Amino acid sequence: MDRVSVFSSTIERWQLRRGDHIYVWRSVYSHHGIYESDEKVIQFTSALSLSSIVDGTCSRCSNAKRGGGVMVCCLNCFLEGGGNKLKLFVYSVSWWFYNMSNTGVLQDTCSMEDEDPPETVLRRANELLLRPYLFGFGLSSYDAVLNNCFDFAFYCKTGRRYRLLPEMIVEPSTISAQELRSAIRRWLF
Repeated sequence: MDRVSVFSSTIERWQLRRGDHIYVWRSVYSHHGIYESDEKVIQFTSALSLSSIVDGTCSRCSNAKRGGGVMVCCLNCFLEGGGNKLKLFVYSVSWWFYNMSNTGVLQDTCSMEDEDPPETVLRRANELLLRPYLFGFGLSSYDAVLNNCFDFAFYCKTGRRYRLLPEMIVEPSTISAQELRSAIRRWLF
């Protein structure tokens, strides 16, 4: 929380650290990824959301894997279409910070969940880059609501899937006690 406040999650490039969960608003949706360097942001995309990669001016990224899935782009291409307003999604925040930061916003900007060390986060992200299908982030598994770029970044940071409380009610046999406690805490407090 030393880089963001209750009122803003916007950060500058020089404030980035390896393993950060970053995001950018693109018109009506936000796009999330894991920062490794200015040359490497690991992200999970659908084939439809690749316009900045495919049509971008960066020659390295325009030659990147097409068709969606877990892929790499540079920070400039990641920010494309988002007005260069880089945001940081923070973890391990207090209850009051979580509630104040997420009041009146369309999506969470922080989490009370603990984050893993940057080395672990980057190891997970790079594993998903090599073998996304083993963890449910394969090319055909992208879902704008239930399995998207936010879910990918959250998994990389925590080692757990982000689960919505309604999803847990529908499929109660697939959840752990930790996931249930976290979801109830998010929804009730």
